Amino acid sequence: MIKFGTDGWRAVIAKEFTFENVEKVAQAYVHFLKNKIADPRGLTPIPIGFDRRFLSQDFAKAIAGVIAAQGFSVLLSEMYCPTPCISWMTKATQAPGGIMVTASHNPYPWNGVKFKESYGGSASPQLTSQLEEIIRQNEKAGNQPETVDFEKAVRTGRIRVFDPMKDYVRQLRSQIDLARIQRAGWRIAYDPLYGAGAGFLQKTLDMPLHEIHQEANPSFGGLNPEPIDKNLQELMLLVKEKRFDVGLATDGDADRIGAVDENGDFVNSHRIYALILRHLLEKGLRGDIIKTVSTTRMIDRIAAQHGLTIHETPIGFKYICSKFLEVSPLIGGEESGGIGIPSHVYERDGLLCGLLLLEIMATKKKRLGELIKDLFQEIGPFEFEREDVHLPLEGLEKTRETAQALNPSHIGPLKVVQINRMDGIKMYLEDGSWLLLRLSGTEPLLRVYAESSKKELSSKLIQEGKALLFNRPAP
Repeated sequence: MIKFGTDGWRAVIAKEFTFENVEKVAQAYVHFLKNKIADPRGLTPIPIGFDRRFLSQDFAKAIAGVIAAQGFSVLLSEMYCPTPCISWMTKATQAPGGIMVTASHNPYPWNGVKFKESYGGSASPQLTSQLEEIIRQNEKAGNQPETVDFEKAVRTGRIRVFDPMKDYVRQLRSQIDLARIQRAGWRIAYDPLYGAGAGFLQKTLDMPLHEIHQEANPSFGGLNPEPIDKNLQELMLLVKEKRFDVGLATDGDADRIGAVDENGDFVNSHRIYALILRHLLEKGLRGDIIKTVSTTRMIDRIAAQHGLTIHETPIGFKYICSKFLEVSPLIGGEESGGIGIPSHVYERDGLLCGLLLLEIMATKKKRLGELIKDLFQEIGPFEFEREDVHLPLEGLEKTRETAQALNPSHIGPLKVVQINRMDGIKMYLEDGSWLLLRLSGTEPLLRVYAESSKKELSSKLIQEGKALLFNRPAP
């Protein structure tokens, strides 16, 4: 069964992610649109993009064929592009929706499809639930997807292509003080992790930078295209040995951000989120702040200092996006590196976040390590740890049941003062630290998260969490 996770549908290529299933998903989406829009004639074309994974462009063409067969026009990227490019195109052109072929940060055997709402944000849980139901109904009725010949549709104008670098780069530049960044003259290294951000940062900055892993490599050089420390060892070494001022990294579809400071040390998304939030506030901007349940309490502390409302959501940017629609938002972010600035688009954008880090450095005339030191002097130290535990598929349900039944009074010697079951089980401890156990919505993984004032304590909490779930003593 085709099942949508926290951010679209993802599956293993040639196993579940086949052209037949991709066309079924596209068929469901176009039926959803037709239930809302009786006559698609005269509507703005639906933007479709794709990342650099195996067959992504061909899958995008297949989707375009199904969409065009139902009378909708399509605007297809002529090359790979970041997910936020499609999100922004959807919003800027007032299209009824947008589609991106990507599995984001998943390992190379995977691919996926993300849908964007008319405002450019992630598809809501309501939309994805409807798509699942439409797929079931179509399969039960034996309805097969209709398609059109791609080349013929291009010749007749039903499918048009666009240059993803042109307008999107102009939009990115409008969100930053480009001249200030250029004047600062920072020595910048960038790792797109073989993903869809390759070339886009250079094009936006129009200044020298050193880019690695920019070539096409559908296996991602053996890495997972997720901008976390274990995947950025080469960037970290490069920054340290060649004495770059900063290293930036984005994931497979460039909607997530990671960074490396001037010492070659990894800067996690929590610290990036806190730096960007503080920067926006110092610029005089105000609004509600949104974060997921696995995101640092640094955000809570900064919000409290400025008297701003903070909202917590389940994990998945679609929940942040839904909250954007309910409040007057300033920013939203999640632990995985997805940070969104609603004034730009109701979507996370790793490239924009990297550019904002450069703007902060240029404004403060300080590099990232110095900025983080200043941040901790202001709000106190916060040390975050996460461990992913791979699980056998046959053990997933048992692990889920065990997690749901947990109700501990203590984690090690620390008293549990509050339990949050919004998404997984999050235990707040008496010293202000916290521990979260959660099964991934897209992969057979248990994710264990912890934050405290000391790295050693956070690591210990991770071990205590695994011991608690698997009913064994902590090491």
